[in-house]
Amino acid sequence: MKIQRSQEQGNTLLVVLLATGLIVAALGSYLNLAATEHKTVHRSLSWNAALPVAEAGVEEALSHLNKNRTNFEGDGWTTNYFKRRSLGKGYFDVHFDGSPGGLVTIYSTGAVQWLDGSYITRRVRVVGLAARDFKFPGLVANTINFGGTFAADSYDSTSLNDSINGSYDRTKRGDKALIATPNAILALGGNANVLGYIAAGPGGNYTSGGSSSVGDMNWRGKGVQQGHFTNNFTTTFPPVVAPFDSGETPVAGDYLGTNYTYVLNGGAYIATNLSSSAYGATMLVKDYSVIFVTGNTINLSKIIFAPGARLDFYVSAPSISFAPVIVGASAPMFTIFALPSCTSLSLNNGTYIKGLIYAPDTVLQANGHAAIEGAIACRTFYCNGTFDFHYDLSFNKPKVLPPVRIMSWAEQ
Repeated sequence: MKIQRSQEQGNTLLVVLLATGLIVAALGSYLNLAATEHKTVHRSLSWNAALPVAEAGVEEALSHLNKNRTNFEGDGWTTNYFKRRSLGKGYFDVHFDGSPGGLVTIYSTGAVQWLDGSYITRRVRVVGLAARDFKFPGLVANTINFGGTFAADSYDSTSLNDSINGSYDRTKRGDKALIATPNAILALGGNANVLGYIAAGPGGNYTSGGSSSVGDMNWRGKGVQQGHFTNNFTTTFPPVVAPFDSGETPVAGDYLGTNYTYVLNGGAYIATNLSSSAYGATMLVKDYSVIFVTGNTINLSKIIFAPGARLDFYVSAPSISFAPVIVGASAPMFTIFALPSCTSLSLNNGTYIKGLIYAPDTVLQANGHAAIEGAIACRTFYCNGTFDFHYDLSFNKPKVLPPVRIMSWAEQ
């Protein structure tokens, strides 16, 4: 009987041990499953939290750009426009590329710590247009050389009384054009006729030859009318930098039943050259676009703007010949930016530009029968033959500047 009772007790103990082992194994599996699920949930929460952290970096960069429109290095931003800020158990790294008044690209990475001490990261890329806050008083160059027939007057693209739908009209022209140099001597020559003013650098003077004339609408004499020359002109224009190093390739397209050699639908474009099999290529700008042409061939006869569209046209080749006629845009909607590597830019016969030529390191050659409605800033200006300069007063008016215009916002 004792032997039988001992066997029963041993069997019971074995059953209890087996049951306990099963329960412990089940409990361990449950705890492991719960821990894994907890990690998964926590990782998911960290993943979801990383995006708002990255977007917080974008918002900080946008706030900086809207406050410091011409000084991107202000308020503690380093020279590569970078900032890191901690937010709870996470942080963001944000930096941007671009230049005042042009396209800016913001890159922001949000990082959030999770259970094992590592970080979950997400990155956002935002492309926007920074408002232009610097003014252009007229035709400004370090050296100005008049030859042939040069004529300057003014109009205002923002005034119905001083323009026709934003464009120059001779019957509404004014006498507020300014031809200026920060250097000591401004030389007038040839048959230069300026309805407006001339200016030289501090303590400077001017020379006048040929039949040149500077004055108001009632001035009929040669030389410079009293009160239309000053010698305290100074200016500083920042150099042009490349807007980006990659972008879409412009391609042909159809719009409202018309075929165009190139159609810009908005955003960033880059091309080595703009050429076609024969001269006469056309470009349509449908929305705000920035194009960077790295080569020296720009074979365009017309650039056509859809209503409200804007184009920033960057060039970098050493020598550029620019000839297209601008259609459908007022002067503030089109800008030619010449990088320091572009040392020579010429406007060919019959070219009619509506816009701003901003080329502070470039020799600008205005060839026969070319004209511009807008403003010019360059290193050296040469007039060869006949050239008409219609200064748009809107380039020197105080402006209520809008915030950075967002072109795209996407996670990378």
